[in-house]
Amino acid sequence: MISESTKKRLTQRPCRKIAVVTATDVIPDVTHQSSKDSVEAGFCGEPFADNSELLSSLSPLLFSMKLFGLYFHREDRHRRRTDDPEWNPATTTTRTSSTWLRVFATVMLILAWFNTVRLATIFTGTDYFGADLLMKLTVFTWCCLDAIFQTASYYASHTGQLVKILLTLPVTRDCVRGVRRTVVGVTAFVSVVLLIDLSAAAVVSYSSDEANFILAPFVTYIKVPEDKMKIAKIAGYMVYVTFFPGVFFAHSMNVVLVYIFYSQFKQLKKTFRRALGKSGQFTEEFSIFRRRHQKISRAVSKLDSFMRISNVAGFVFHIVGIILILYIVIFYPGYTSVLVYLFWLMINVNGLLFSASAGIIVNHMVRIKSNLYCLLLI
Repeated sequence: MISESTKKRLTQRPCRKIAVVTATDVIPDVTHQSSKDSVEAGFCGEPFADNSELLSSLSPLLFSMKLFGLYFHREDRHRRRTDDPEWNPATTTTRTSSTWLRVFATVMLILAWFNTVRLATIFTGTDYFGADLLMKLTVFTWCCLDAIFQTASYYASHTGQLVKILLTLPVTRDCVRGVRRTVVGVTAFVSVVLLIDLSAAAVVSYSSDEANFILAPFVTYIKVPEDKMKIAKIAGYMVYVTFFPGVFFAHSMNVVLVYIFYSQFKQLKKTFRRALGKSGQFTEEFSIFRRRHQKISRAVSKLDSFMRISNVAGFVFHIVGIILILYIVIFYPGYTSVLVYLFWLMINVNGLLFSASAGIIVNHMVRIKSNLYCLLLI
């Protein structure tokens, strides 16, 4: 006979089910995996755009940057680790390395710094404080600014940080449409400004001899015969005009990148407020908002690694250029023609407009991010 206690123990023993599974079928955390998949597929019911759509929306601006050695892409030689939270085999694409674009960008970078060293020879021992010295400082600051922007753009392309951000950052389709419109507008505006600036620079260079110091070390240290001056001006102009596209197109890329993150933080805040509802009850999964905020914040940190120096340099150098030109206009009104004043004042004001626009957008983005940081309790 089986005792009652033995029967009780047998009935309480759990039944085990054996199933054959492979190693790939094992998921450490099903809840975490499903939540992650839902975040990657979309955000609060709104699907994300394809990974290449954001990069494709910047095509007009990227093509213009390629013409002046400001952008290239190369294949990442190191495979991403499988434990990288941003790694996704379905979204990682192998991009063909453009060797000639990288070589061209390297040449343009070397040329930019060579021009900076070359234009240092515009200063001579006979210079004294006056309009001539201030104008030389104005030109030299622009050359330094171009070299800084070329370096920042080359670093972003060489390290792959720019392409990585544009390919791995999930954005909504309305953001892609807004970025495409912004890129077309900014590229068209910069093209018109450059056409006006380069035409004015040609008139200034050939109409007077006051800007001959841009041919340095010729004219300043090496005498140039009168019959060779026209050839020297043509060669100097071809090198001189490379300063302006590099600065303006790099400014444009900075503004577009800042706009992308501003729109995503703004949308995140808007969606979070809508999820709270009028009664104050949260209707969505709170962890989705936290992960979305963290993902955008990590991308901003990567962006800041190559944008911070160029943004600060752009703002400072444009302010210095405007001050120098205004000082010449006020205290040395008859130094040169009005066209020269307008030319240098216009290009510095346009550059400051780009820097100020990016600064204003960043200021709003920081305010939105700070509010979200407090709401999400990160």
